[in-house]
Order: sequence, then structure tokens, then C-alpha cells
Amino acid sequence: MNATNAKTTWRRDMRKMRDQEGPVSDPPQLHALTDSSIWINAEIVASYCPTGSEQTPSHIEAAALRLGKTVVYPRVLGAGKMVFKAPVPRDTFEVGHYGIAEPPATAKTLDISAIDLFLIPLLACDQCGTRLGYGGGYYDRLLEAASGFRCGLGFDFQKVTDLPREQHDVRMQGFLSESGFEIF
Repeated sequence: MNATNAKTTWRRDMRKMRDQEGPVSDPPQLHALTDSSIWINAEIVASYCPTGSEQTPSHIEAAALRLGKTVVYPRVLGAGKMVFKAPVPRDTFEVGHYGIAEPPATAKTLDISAIDLFLIPLLACDQCGTRLGYGGGYYDRLLEAASGFRCGLGFDFQKVTDLPREQHDVRMQGFLSESGFEIF
């Protein structure tokens, strides 16, 4: 089975598992991340608005804001194209592509190189940092040009031994779950 077909099977199975297991799982260990130099040195944190059974970054965002960090969110521009927008009030967010809340188009687009830490949703992540996303390549394309730390955010059961990988897949540098924060 080639990598593309294998990823399709993984996506189906991991989405089903997350839908069953995620709602009964604990939130990520905040202190495991906030005690790290990655967090301490981050001024701009890229987050996301969770959808479905994704792990929620809300308490991480709250901690960032309490410390005066800037929290930014993605906006999908079209097929495979995503940017991060400068902070705007959450009540101005719009329902965008795939039914996900995102900043309005009028919000200022942030230079990707300004982001220090990316919190990234996923279906699975392996011990080498290979991330299984949803198949659109939005994060892979965006992260190619990013220098900030790439942290997958998920549940313990989403950390697997090995995932199929294709040349365009951008690896995560860390994984945060209810068990802690792991750097690859």
C-alpha cells in the first residue's frame, strides 16, 4: 500500500478513535509546556479553534494571554492556502472553510516568521514527529516557511509508533498531551 492510501486508512481509524476516546480524555498538561524554555521564550503563539473532538488549546491560550503573549489564529484563503491573522476579538471570528471559526479577512495577516510557537491540531503523531493531518496540506505548506517551534496538540492515544510519511510532510518538533510535553 502506498503512503497516500495508508494515510487515508490512518485518518479514518484515528478520527473514529478520537471521536470515541477524546471526549473522556483530560486536557494537555499545561505546566509541562509552560515550564519549557520554548514557552518562556515565545512571544507569539499560533493556536487554532478546535472542531469536533480535537484537543482544545483554550487553557494554553489563556495562560499565554495572562503572560502578555500574543495569540494568533489561522484563516483559510482557499485550497491548501492558510495564513495567520493578527489578534482580533474572538466575537469577530467568522465561520470559515470546513465550519471552523477563524479571524475575519480584514484582520492583518501576520508574517509567518514572527510566530515563535505553533500549536497544531492532528489526527496522529509518531515518535519521529510525523504528523497525520486531515489531508489538505494546509499546515505542511504553511510550516515550510516557518521557523517557530512546531508542537502537535493531541491526546495520548494519538501518539503512535510509526506513520506513513511523504516528502511534503513537515515534521513536528514536539507533542503535548495529557501525559506531558515531548520534544523530538
